[in-house]
Amino acid sequence: MKTRATSRSSTAAVGIACAVGAAAIFSTAGVIVRHIHLPAWDVSFWRSAFLVASMLPLLLLQRRGVLVDVRNAGLALLASAVLLAGSFVSFILALGLAPVANVLLMFGATPFITALLARVFLGEPIHSHTILTMGAAVVGLGISVAGSVQAGALAGMAVAFIVVLCMSGNYVVVRHRRDVGMAPAIWLAGVISGLIALPFAEPGNVTWQQVPWLLALSPGQLAGGLLLYMASLKRIPAGQAALLGLLELVLGPVWVWLFDGEKPDDLTLFGGVIVIGAAAANVWLDSRRAAR
Repeated sequence: MKTRATSRSSTAAVGIACAVGAAAIFSTAGVIVRHIHLPAWDVSFWRSAFLVASMLPLLLLQRRGVLVDVRNAGLALLASAVLLAGSFVSFILALGLAPVANVLLMFGATPFITALLARVFLGEPIHSHTILTMGAAVVGLGISVAGSVQAGALAGMAVAFIVVLCMSGNYVVVRHRRDVGMAPAIWLAGVISGLIALPFAEPGNVTWQQVPWLLALSPGQLAGGLLLYMASLKRIPAGQAALLGLLELVLGPVWVWLFDGEKPDDLTLFGGVIVIGAAAANVWLDSRRAAR
């Protein structure tokens, strides 16, 4: 019994580390994009193109394992790729219709939607402490972005909610079918999102000075974050992973502060501390329940 409990604890610890690592990597996007002076659809296209091109040699080298993943996961792998691609494209559309703060505020619903879907489709319990920590995290996120939220951006916020649904749906798919191959799902998502972005982009606008930053964005930031993110889903409950994912939204301004010298205001920092504290408290309370 002790061995089994220790194994579960170790698996959860790895899952938590992967979720935190994914959030930290995803949060660097703001710093990188500030150095890419291209329209959003161009960035989306090149991000997808570089992701597909860089991952193709890996898929070819591991083609036997990839074929096994495709056969085992089947429609679940396709569903994961479609949902990931949907989140990529919806995010670009949302930013074109609403300020960043409005979009980030909508992302605060992700843990709740994820936990609800996991409860309905996976039977995962929703503990009272989880609801409380999720609520605290959303309050913290609201405090962080309150000063930048603008009126008249309902359309953009509605599209941002599609991102939430896509991400939450993917949590459930991967959690339900843990044999979904991470690399083929991410590669296929890149193909789908690139094809969607192509009609709206002007690929010829890119310059050689922008290529290193685009490569840092993808495959560096995007692929690295997604691999850790999907690895976390196979080890910890979906609601916990989604709550830890909110760390991305509060770490972004910190990276801008460290690398570009733009210090966030006090409310942004205070709200970020609340989000981090809520996520940490949820992990601690979950570990205590598991121990009992």
